[in-house]
Order: sequence, then structure tokens, then C-alpha cells
Amino acid sequence: MNLNASGNDGRQKLTIMTTPVHLLHLEDSAADARLIQHQLEVSGLLCDIVRTVNEQEFTKALTEQTFDLILCDYRLPGYDGVAALELAQHLHPHTPVVMISGALGEEEAVRCLHLGATDYLLKQRLERLPNAIRRALNAAAEKRQRQLAEAELRDSEARFRQLAEYSSEGFWFVALHPERMLYVSPAMEKIWGNAADHFLAAARYWLSAIHSEDQPRVQAAWEAFVADQSPRFDEEYRLLRPDASLRWVLHSGTAIRDEGGAIIRLSGVVRDVTERQQTATLMQRAQRLESLGALASSVAHDLHNTLAPIEMGLGLLRMQAAESSSLLDIMETSANRGIHMVQQLLTFAESVQGNRLPVQPLQLLEEITSIIQATLPATIHLRISVEQHLPTVNGDAVQLQQVLLHLCANARDAMPTGGNLTVSVESAEIDATYADLIADVKPGLYVVWRIADTGTGVPPEVIDHIFEPFFSTKEGEQSAGIGLSTVFGIVNGHGGFVRVYSKPGQGSTFTVYLPASPGSVLPKVAASTDSPFSGNGETILVVDDDASVRTILSALLQVFNFQIITAADGTTALIEVASRRTELRAVITDLNMPHMDGLTFLRAFKRLLPEAGVIVISGRLEDNEVEEFQALGINAIVEKPFTKEKLVTALRTMF
Repeated sequence: MNLNASGNDGRQKLTIMTTPVHLLHLEDSAADARLIQHQLEVSGLLCDIVRTVNEQEFTKALTEQTFDLILCDYRLPGYDGVAALELAQHLHPHTPVVMISGALGEEEAVRCLHLGATDYLLKQRLERLPNAIRRALNAAAEKRQRQLAEAELRDSEARFRQLAEYSSEGFWFVALHPERMLYVSPAMEKIWGNAADHFLAAARYWLSAIHSEDQPRVQAAWEAFVADQSPRFDEEYRLLRPDASLRWVLHSGTAIRDEGGAIIRLSGVVRDVTERQQTATLMQRAQRLESLGALASSVAHDLHNTLAPIEMGLGLLRMQAAESSSLLDIMETSANRGIHMVQQLLTFAESVQGNRLPVQPLQLLEEITSIIQATLPATIHLRISVEQHLPTVNGDAVQLQQVLLHLCANARDAMPTGGNLTVSVESAEIDATYADLIADVKPGLYVVWRIADTGTGVPPEVIDHIFEPFFSTKEGEQSAGIGLSTVFGIVNGHGGFVRVYSKPGQGSTFTVYLPASPGSVLPKVAASTDSPFSGNGETILVVDDDASVRTILSALLQVFNFQIITAADGTTALIEVASRRTELRAVITDLNMPHMDGLTFLRAFKRLLPEAGVIVISGRLEDNEVEEFQALGINAIVEKPFTKEKLVTALRTMF
């Protein structure tokens, strides 16, 4: 059954197509039923009528078939039209119902309409019936179309919400005249680190967070875009988040125009490209180091040729001098210092191989401990920690001693007023998961040296340059800037790598990874009945402001069969805790974080989930902090950087 609505005079006209109307008629009077059928035939309305005379037949027809329309007598023996209407509305809520009665009062008619009847009429006025049916069918068709459109709109909105909620790319809509933000997606809130309210309250709020060096360029491009002087908006810039972290974003926008070509709305996409920028920075750093190495090699060879005659000439002068000369002593000291610097340059530039023999780490440390101690002032306390039964390292013992001496000297200079210097050595297995996260690192057994100080620390803007030749934060004669680049060259030449963990005012930890000799295995420990460690899918919250720490720690925990949630600071972590209280089993948290430090976060966390496990990870802990953590009932403290074995030991205290 099809209906068409048309008309040029504003009134709606209906044309019944050739398909008959499938009609259910509840009428106990055969005469009235024939009269109604005749009225419909005379009007040209084709109907396929199923007649029922009582409640049983009516109910059976409704449950077995569907109909285009239902005609219902208001009064029947043992049954009434109201009950029939309610049943029809329950079983077929979208099918129109027209009530017919010999005597239908106004209150009864209103009641029927209230219950869902489309229309009502008297048997004495059956000439109205065809048009009433047409109107009812047309209204039902329009209602179905409207419901279909509404359903499609809901589906579209649901798809849009899913896209907005799960897309890693942020997107937005801006209206013009006046300029105002209409919508920002959750991903954009996450990138900026602020709620949508900030964007909606001020159309150009997003511009205020752009790095001051990039803001003039981006603002000029936006002005040109809004004024229709530029076909697109495409900018890459730095973003300063409320937590003081720096993000790189790629921001694109397009104009939406009306039929006349005027801009009525703007839309765009924002993508966080920080990781891509970091990768590019690492590549540039590697290329810069390679170039500096080539330059250092060239300079070193030239200096060799320059210093050689000076050194020999000093020897001749000393032989010819009748007595010792302080001037010659000064010249010889300076020349020897220059020769030593040249050797350091060559070590960095060429990663000199030297004599590679099996070296015992414990013996190496014993040989230079007295030298390290002698160079330290009384205000610096030296602590040595050595794992037993360490594997050997194939290397040049003299060069490896040079690495340790340089790092200890660097730590000493970072503590002019005193502090603690800790030198530790242990073995660690780097698996494929961890190795994949670090460029040019191979899985296998390593000997790990850690040199940790409680000094001034290294600022973030400096830490990327500390291994470059001639770069130094020191002043005066200490500013040669060769030591750490030499460390880098030696370690790299031995097939190892160096990691630095530091924060201004909180000291530094240099971790040197050297491959164990081929065929070495992890040292055997006392036999244990413990089975291989694995979780049972428990959910752990990892809180650390360092993205690389969160990434590596999450990957490691997932290997142990844990579900991981991450947060970059204490405030964000508490939001996660509040929304996941029933599933969260433990938290692993750093201490030094923006917005809310780890200790404040843990106090709140323990109030919310007193039974949950807690592991604290930190580069360093003061004695008073340890006491407070113990009072809070934490399970374990793990110092950064740590091995997989130390993490497993801590996890066993909770699971």
C-alpha cells in the first residue's frame, strides 16, 4: 500500500495507489460491516478487510498478522472498544486505529484520542470514513518517515560520538560572525590538557596555550584563514600544557561555505605529533654526533701533529737547561693536558676498541674505589653496592675505568656543598620487548653500572646535549666538555648504551649498560620454590610524568598479564581511581610530578582504596619520606632506574 501527497494550493491531497489497504475490522454486526465495506468501495478506496467479531478473533488476528489500519467498533457484547484499542496499541503501536460507534459521547471520544486512537466517527456519518482512513494512513506514513529520520539521526549522532570519543585526533567546529567555538572533541581536550568549557567560553582560547615563539606565526595564519585570505589553515607548532609539558601538534582547518560561496563555518583536525618530533630529534642528534665525531677526529689528528714537536721541543729544552725551570714545568703540564684531551677526542670520534679482554666488574671497581674516594671531599659520602657472581665484560679495562672515573667526577662537581654518591653494579636481562623500545639495543644479558648523586641535577633543555663534545655547563678550567662525550664513545664502542635520569635540584643517575661476555648467563641464586611470576589480569594504575617510563613499565607489566591504566600526574590519577574503584587492584607511582606530588596522591589514594597495593618508584628517597610511606602501608619502594627482577620482587609483595 502506497500513498502520495501532492497539491499546489497548500492543502494536502492523497492518492491511493493500486495496492489494497490491509485493514482489520472489529465489528459484531454483519449489516454494519457490509455498510462500511460498501462505503469504502464507493469512495474508490481498495481494501483487503479481515473482519473479527469478538475479543478472541481480534486478539488472534493481531498476533498473527500486521495491518495498515484498524477499524474498531466502540461497543461490542462482552468486549468494548477501549480494551480493543489498548490491545492494538500494545501489540502494534505504529498502526493507526479509527474508532466507530453508533453513539460516542464527547468524553469517550477524548478518552480514545488520549489512548492513541487516530480518529473517531459515528456510524451515522460514514461518508467521512474514506477521508478519515486516508488521513490516518497518511499520518502513519509521515510518522514512520519521521521516526526513520530520527533513528538515522540518532545513529549518525552515535557514530559521531564514537568517532569523537575514540579518535586520537582532535577536531573542532567554529562559527563566524561572531567567531565562536561550537564544538571540541575529547581528544582535543586531552591534547591541550583542559576541559571543553575553556574552548567554548573563548573562541581563541586554544591560541593562548601556544609556545610564545610560535604564537605570532600561528595567529597570523589563523587571521588570514578566518578572513578568507588563505584557502586552508595548516600549521605545526608547540603547545604548553597546564602541567608544563610541551607537545607538538599538527593543526589543519577548512572552510565550510554557503551556496553563495561565503564562509559560514570552519572545521579542523588537530593531531599530536610529539612522538614524531622526538624521533626526528633523536635522528638529528645522532647525525649531529656523527658530524661532531668526524670533526673531532680531524681536529684531534691535526692537534697530534701540532703537539708532537712541542712535546719533543720541551724535552730538548729540559736537557739543555742547567737547572729546573718552573716555566718549563708549566709548559709541559699544559702540553700533557692537551695530549690527554686529544686522546679523549679520538676515543669519542672513533670509539677506540683497545685491548678487549674479559673484565671482572668487581675487580674493576675494587681497583678504582680508592682513586674515587681520594678525589671526593669529606662532604660527599660514597656508597658501593655490588651484586655477587657478576658475569664478565669483554672490554678494555683502562677505558672502562675511565668511564667510571668520569661519571664519578661529574657527580662530584654536581655536589659542591656535599651529598651522597652511590656506585652500584648488577646484572640484568634485557628482553625483546624492552629492546624494541630503545634504538640500536639488542636483547641479552648486560652488566649494569649506576652512578647516582644527590646534586644539582640537569635541566631538561640541557640533558639532550650533555654527551656532545665541548658542551658543558661548568665554568673555568672544568669547562672542557670532553668527559661525558668520552663516556659516550667508550660505552658505544663496547656495544653498550647510557641512560640518564635527572631532575633539577634532585640529583642525577647515569646508568651504563655493557653487554656481558658471550656465553654468560644470569648468576645463579639460591634455589627457590617460587613459580614463574604472572598476574591474573588484575588492573594496575601506573602514574609517572615521564612518558617513556609509562610506556616501558606498561609494556613490562602487560607481559606479566596485568591490565594497565596510566596517568601523567596525581590529579589525573585520582580521576581514574574514582571511576575504576571496583576494578583497581594496585598502583605504581612516581613521587616527583606536576600538579600533585606522589605523596599527596598516595594519601588520597589510600583513603579511597585502603586495601589496594602500592609500589613507589623514585630516583631517590629521603629517610623521612620512607618513614611516611611505611606509615601509609605501601608494599614496596623501587629506586629508578630498576631491573625487571626488582619489579617482580616488588609485585610479589602484592600478588
